[in-house]
Parts: sequence; C-alpha cells; structure tokens
Amino acid sequence: MNPKKKTLNKAPDEQINSVSNLFSTLSHPLRLKILWLLKKKRTLSVNQIQAELKTSQSNISQHLSLLKANKLVVEERRGKEVFYSLTATKKISKVLISALHLIGYQLAVNSELLSTYSEIFSYWA
Repeated sequence: MNPKKKTLNKAPDEQINSVSNLFSTLSHPLRLKILWLLKKKRTLSVNQIQAELKTSQSNISQHLSLLKANKLVVEERRGKEVFYSLTATKKISKVLISALHLIGYQLAVNSELLSTYSEIFSYWA
C-alpha cells in the first residue's frame, strides 16, 4: 500500500447523528412549509404562519418548537407575540434547494412527474 495515498476518514458518530437529526427534522411537510414561508417572508408571528398554512396554532407551535430546538429558527418576543425567523437563511435555503434539485433529477426519467415537480419548484424557488 502506498504510504502517501490518502485514506478516507470516517465521519464521527456524533456528526452522523447530527446530520440524521437534521434530516429527521426536515422530513415533515409542515416543517418544510414553515421554513419556506420564513425564507420568503423573513419574520412571521405564530398567528401569521397559522393564517398562511391554515392549520391550528398548537400544531404550528409544536413544529416551531422542534425547529427551534434544532437551531433552524430563532424567536423574538414583541409584547405578547412571538416572531420567528430562520437562523441561517442562505444555508438553510441551499439545503432545501439542493433537496429539490435531487428530487427533480430523480423524477426526470418520468416526464409526468417532472411537470409536477417543475410547478412545485417554481413555487418554492
């Protein structure tokens, strides 16, 4: 074996677990919708998010709590209202856009599904 040849380093378990937790958090459609909404609007209250997504306040609050625990959103209290925004807008956007591109690539073999993907992508991009 060539001693100068680089060997691949294994990712530490802690990093793998962190990535797994991130993907788990991003795996729920409502949480993704909240992230996209915050990407577009920058800062929204729970009530504004609820109105946009047409679901219960408690449901929105539960998902926001998980997003906050995973450091994807931050909250700011203004009087009695709590407003949320993305922690790292550009980085989160890149992850979500990359996921959409990957899905588009996978669907490209099926033109019927590709047209649906194109509509979804144009909405979120």
